[in-house]
Amino acid sequence: MEKKKYAELWGDRVVLKELALASIIGIVMTMAFYLVASKFFLSNENIEPGLAKGYSLMVGIAGCILSGAISSKLFKPKRDIVDSGDDIDIEGALEAAGLTLEDEKKNGKNADKQSIAEMEKYGLDTLLEIDGLKDNKSTKGGEN
Repeated sequence: MEKKKYAELWGDRVVLKELALASIIGIVMTMAFYLVASKFFLSNENIEPGLAKGYSLMVGIAGCILSGAISSKLFKPKRDIVDSGDDIDIEGALEAAGLTLEDEKKNGKNADKQSIAEMEKYGLDTLLEIDGLKDNKSTKGGEN
């Protein structure tokens, strides 16, 4: 099995070969739809030339949308889905959000029991363990 080369594009990972093929499909389909429609509408004497060009453009856009649908079926996303927060770099995630560890601790101390219970339910309670908030405010074994 060949090793795929990934590139980061607008915050998503793509395979360069698939990106190139999807681009070619899009260009060919868009231009083919536009040129065929242009020839058809401009040859019709009942339609003004300006209006015929507008119709041709609309058909070209439809070809672009269709090529996007085809490409999405041919080339599936390459995202990494993380099931739990166990392997997340917490400090890196907080830094990316513009927060410090101390800011998050302050925010966690002000969280209500319902918010903490919801975080636990969805496995997002890793940050609660930083300052012992999970044990102090948890609704699983504590008071309601």
